[in-house]
Amino acid sequence: MIRRVRYTLLHTYVFTKMLMPHWPWLIGLPLSMAFIVFLNKTAGIAIPYIDWVWMDIIGEGGLALFMVTWMLIVLATREPGFITNWMAFGFLCLCASSFQDMLDEIYVLPDAVSWDKWIESAPVGLVSLVIGLILWYREQRQLKKYLNKRSGVLQNDLALHEDSFLPQWSALAKAVQDVPAHQPTLVVLRVAPEVRSQLPLSLQDQSKLRFLIAEMLLWNSPDSSQVFQLTGEGYALLSAVPVSQEQINDVVLLLRSMRFRGKGHKQATLLGVKSRTLIFENSLSDSELRSKVQEIQSDLAMTCDGIQNSQSIVNVHVV
Repeated sequence: MIRRVRYTLLHTYVFTKMLMPHWPWLIGLPLSMAFIVFLNKTAGIAIPYIDWVWMDIIGEGGLALFMVTWMLIVLATREPGFITNWMAFGFLCLCASSFQDMLDEIYVLPDAVSWDKWIESAPVGLVSLVIGLILWYREQRQLKKYLNKRSGVLQNDLALHEDSFLPQWSALAKAVQDVPAHQPTLVVLRVAPEVRSQLPLSLQDQSKLRFLIAEMLLWNSPDSSQVFQLTGEGYALLSAVPVSQEQINDVVLLLRSMRFRGKGHKQATLLGVKSRTLIFENSLSDSELRSKVQEIQSDLAMTCDGIQNSQSIVNVHVV
């Protein structure tokens, strides 16, 4: 229970901190609602409490509350800018529209008053939100081109590794079951820093290194492959179509050529990279797949894969 409370408080703090750059909207939201209440209170007559229609009040007030929630989520997940402003203004106007609908159940306004009709119809809010969504769509197309393989990973899997932001074992097991039955290829990699006489990498440096390794794998692995992180030093490439050994060797050699300088280290750290390739001729259960991968990971920790150049011939396991 205490752990859950701490978790909730921590994420509430993080969410609030992410909202801080948008302070003008955070101030404008309650001021707008207070101004609408002031207008209704000064121009209208309060309806007796007994005559309130609670179903309408709860429905319209709940819709206004949801608009506020959506607005805060958008603000917390975006940087300040004109696209964010269009979307926030749209949600603010739609919230004001629902809020005014709710106040109609509490105050009666004279027929001469027309401003409440404009607030309720919400044309400005709808147009602003549509403009913001169109601009957001164009922005997402540009981001997708830039992120390439990252976009699919980040959008379709929430259980990502905390350092590399790669999908983990559960996603790999599902992907193996979903691939077509024409001999998918699985490449298991062990990538570990060779500290030798140097000081071990700090936890912060290890986290940064895993992220850099993930980026290297995503950008340089074959286009048909998916990248997964199995353990702290274990990675996997899964391709639904056969992958040439030369392509695999190129990825291994590229990782071996990486240099990483940890904080306080005088010399750059080299990477020890080993790999094994599996070709699936038969379908495997989750337990069989896990057992086979764990066996290969243990083997990689003790033996060499024999890759010296891109033309090296190595053993391929068929299962």
